[in-house]
Amino acid sequence: MSASVHFVSSEAIDPADVHELVVSMDGGRDPVRHVPGEAVLARDGACVNVSTRSVGEEERERAHAAAWERALGAPPRTLVTMELVGRDHAQWLAAEIVLAAAERWRLVVEDLAEETVTVPEFERRLARRQGGFFLPDRWLDPSPAAQRRHRTKDAALLLPGGVTAERFLGLVRSLGAEPAPDDRTDAVLSRGAARVWVRAQPPGFAGVPPQDVLGAPPYNAVIVEVFEAAGSQLLAAELVEAAAAHWPLLVRGFSGQVLSVDDVRARVATGTQDVFDP
Repeated sequence: MSASVHFVSSEAIDPADVHELVVSMDGGRDPVRHVPGEAVLARDGACVNVSTRSVGEEERERAHAAAWERALGAPPRTLVTMELVGRDHAQWLAAEIVLAAAERWRLVVEDLAEETVTVPEFERRLARRQGGFFLPDRWLDPSPAAQRRHRTKDAALLLPGGVTAERFLGLVRSLGAEPAPDDRTDAVLSRGAARVWVRAQPPGFAGVPPQDVLGAPPYNAVIVEVFEAAGSQLLAAELVEAAAAHWPLLVRGFSGQVLSVDDVRARVATGTQDVFDP
């Protein structure tokens, strides 16, 4: 099953430049169609087929073209089509392409409802949702179960009992976190496609034995749900570093192992992608 979304630019973009962009993200030439200038980005059973063409008279006569021009502040010149194959996961891949393209060219997005979305509006969708980035708000199932994508791994920050949820979440907000879009988590940190959802636990966490660095139990804990996209673990490590500047803490990794702040720093320094799963 596939569907298509687009981004539209007021710049004259060479299809070869879009192809190069996708290749730089570990994409490649479409192995089936072999169309010059087309490319495909594939990962985990989903893919996005990308093709580029100039905006012709036919597109300019569409009602959508007026919305493109209003949002761009100039006539649209290039239309990039992204065919989503394996729609849910493919939307993450397409979002990565949009963000990378927006660093090079002025553009707007046309979503699955054929609505025009500016880049800042699209970034807000990314910050507030865990999927369905190319869907208008009215199409979304707002339930937490529908929003949760089961593509995260949980780590935990273990804190002294005196560090309340309110104090910790105040720190998270100071780092630029957005309010969570559902009742499962308290806040979300984002950078590009990277995501870390933060969920404070009730006081008195009993998941580890007494730890000298934390003092006497009971302890408090904050769950960090780390998304699989590149950079998410580094974003979570930055949260650990920011918290460690205020309080003693330990980290429980994805597999349950207990890490010190220095352990996390050392793993970041080595360049490993699995910071929380040694």
